Amino acid sequence: MKPLIRKIKSPLVYHILIWLIIIVFKLIVDYSILGSFLLLTNAKIFISAAVIFYLNYFKGLPWLVGLPKKKVVWIIVIFAAVYFGIMFLTMPPMHPMRPPVFPRGKFPDPEHLRPIIPQISLHDIIFKIGLFALFFSTLIFFVDQWNENRKTIRTLEYERQSSELKVLREQINPHFFFNALNSIYSLSITRSPDTSRVVLILSDIMRYVLNSRDDKKNNLNAEIENIKKYIEIQTIRFSKFNGINYKFWGNFAAYQIEPLLLLTFVENAFKYADFEKGPLTLNCHLCDDVLQFDVCNFYGRRDEDGSKSRLGLQNSRRKLELLYPDQHQLEITDNGFSYEIKLKIKLIPT
Repeated sequence: MKPLIRKIKSPLVYHILIWLIIIVFKLIVDYSILGSFLLLTNAKIFISAAVIFYLNYFKGLPWLVGLPKKKVVWIIVIFAAVYFGIMFLTMPPMHPMRPPVFPRGKFPDPEHLRPIIPQISLHDIIFKIGLFALFFSTLIFFVDQWNENRKTIRTLEYERQSSELKVLREQINPHFFFNALNSIYSLSITRSPDTSRVVLILSDIMRYVLNSRDDKKNNLNAEIENIKKYIEIQTIRFSKFNGINYKFWGNFAAYQIEPLLLLTFVENAFKYADFEKGPLTLNCHLCDDVLQFDVCNFYGRRDEDGSKSRLGLQNSRRKLELLYPDQHQLEITDNGFSYEIKLKIKLIPT
């Protein structure tokens, strides 16, 4: 059904469709009243109407629209005055219709009861048909212009949003690597034996991030696996606190999602988490095409440049608005000692 609607929206297709409707309607009316389709007469009418219609549609109106508004008004006034003046001056005289008179006692001849077939004149073509064609072509022209303007606006808005989204995608990667390298730095200072393992895991994450720079959505299961690797790095880093609780469940392989969208919330939680005050909790489940992603962490005193540090969250919020309009809910709760994010996204199965 949708491909058919798109075809009807094409100017050529709906012009043909409108003309067919008018022609069929006129033929049906003629046959119901006069008992004939009047093919020759209707051919003259519609050929004349089409010629006037498209002369005005392709030549007259585009030329008129390109003129200053004051000139347009004067041209329309002068044209209307001349047009209707000539119409009234050349109008044929009107003769009153008299009913036929039949001798008393005789039935009327069937020839007298046959309807008179209308004849088309040059006056009818220029003024009656011409007036209809001019009005009709002007109406269709401005409807088409309105549709073209809407398409142009949508195209410009799409290009603007695509450019903005590209900038957001470029911003998120350095932010991610900065936090990940901090984790390795902490392990290297303590000479942890897990440092080499963390470097290996980080290389897998970096490969995934670099492969996600093609502006396409990734499989949700691959995104979840990447998040698990990031959690594994942080689990090694904060192993002494034993305060990381996470759970994933759902058929993730059947869906796609914007790359690194969820990871931003996870790394932000780890960056500000104070495990001495409480555990970091992450729950992710998928049910009925709705992804529920919840992250909660306790935190201590904020940095003075905390607003800059939260650039990733701001970017993620904007990406959600651009990629999932009216298909997501994001709730952020900050009560002064804990920070909780609840995200719901309506996904489409692949």
